[in-house]
Amino acid sequence: MNLDKLIAQFSGDWEWLSFLTRYCTGRNLGKPFCEDFKWWVLGAAALVAAAIVWWISGKIAKVYGEWNYRRLRAQVADPETMKKHVWTGHASHEAGSSSGRRAAKSREPGKPAP
Repeated sequence: MNLDKLIAQFSGDWEWLSFLTRYCTGRNLGKPFCEDFKWWVLGAAALVAAAIVWWISGKIAKVYGEWNYRRLRAQVADPETMKKHVWTGHASHEAGSSSGRRAAKSREPGKPAP
């Protein structure tokens, strides 16, 4: 296919579309000549609206999925799982604070009170 003929065809189609647009967007929209144009415009508007709704729903679904993942991960584990992760030794939560350990030592039987 010749490139000149292709450009000429697109140019002619563009001129016809621009004439149709100018004619039908004025007071002539209700005329039978513009019925097809009206339905094409409504279809294009519906496609644009559907694309926008699809994009927004995708963003909402992504945010909801991330929130739901964090919510599920934050739930408390069962007692067997928690036993696997209990601290032992000096840094455990059962050891208490250093002042609490000193107070406990002073309350031991056989030690004189300070």
